Amino acid sequence: MAIIDSKALQEQLKTGKLSNLYYFYGSDVMQVDACVKRVLKASGDPDGVTKLDGGNLDVSLLADEAEMCPMFADWNCIWIHDLNMETVREDVRKAVMAVLENVSPQTVLVFDVTGFDIYGGKTGKNKKPTAKNKKLVDFIAKSGTVCCLEPKSVSQTAADILASARKRGCSMERPAAQLLAEQCGCQSLQIKQELDKLCAFVDGGEITLQLVKEMVTPQLETTVYMLTNAVLRHKAADAMRAVDELLSLRVEMPYLMATVSGSLIDVQRACAARAAGKNAENVAADFSYSFSFMVENAFRSSSGETNEHIAACLRLLCDAEKRLHSGAVDERVLFEQTIVEMLRR
Repeated sequence: MAIIDSKALQEQLKTGKLSNLYYFYGSDVMQVDACVKRVLKASGDPDGVTKLDGGNLDVSLLADEAEMCPMFADWNCIWIHDLNMETVREDVRKAVMAVLENVSPQTVLVFDVTGFDIYGGKTGKNKKPTAKNKKLVDFIAKSGTVCCLEPKSVSQTAADILASARKRGCSMERPAAQLLAEQCGCQSLQIKQELDKLCAFVDGGEITLQLVKEMVTPQLETTVYMLTNAVLRHKAADAMRAVDELLSLRVEMPYLMATVSGSLIDVQRACAARAAGKNAENVAADFSYSFSFMVENAFRSSSGETNEHIAACLRLLCDAEKRLHSGAVDERVLFEQTIVEMLRR
């Protein structure tokens, strides 16, 4: 069957019919975890589930467990957590596939991924699992159920946040919920943590827009947007504050520079779209953006900008990345110096 989302999974489970094979993955790890728990609960005995560590998988044990008949439940349920087909030996991959090809009608095998990047560093709406992981995903998609769990839109996430705040006895306006969704990149786990903190702070009161601004730590992409906007506006103080925040996150420098470059490319696309008489909706559709607010932010940043200015900044980042990979450098100093040079353009 086709790859489905969490809503379709819920509808499927309501019928009472389980697939023999499940695979859950995606960048929203909280949704992945929630879907796994739904299937385990539907199997009839969540406490009797056999859990295997995919990072140290004993395939002989897996094969034995998969052949067992359930004694006190309707299903023999096996949960395999974080099996990375890219890193295991070839004989392990073959053994896993052999088990899947001969799974018994009473067995439910559940695979989930939350502890490694199944996309191998790829980003964008059309990213796919790495080749060997995709082979497993495709097999299960044909014979069972695969769920890809990516963050919801800002609007959908804001609605969930408002509902969750009400359940906790707190009031919240939609602009505050939308800002919280944007600051957390629509990631369920971070939103839950931040909302728990906000609700505990107001203790049944109102979560205001200002409170979200003061108390919620932005995701990497949000801070990168702030940096990009400050650089393009030549606001040195704001830019260096954003640099300090980014460096405090301890993100690997190649990834950080790539994220800053990606943010500038978004603005460059917005500039080109303006010149061609296109709008944010056109750009979002043409380049398959997952979140419309990213394009809207790029359009705001592109106001009064030129492609030449942005291209000059991108060349500086490109040169910095070459230096980063060509020899021993102080990464922090290199990044700060590059931002300073971009502010001078």
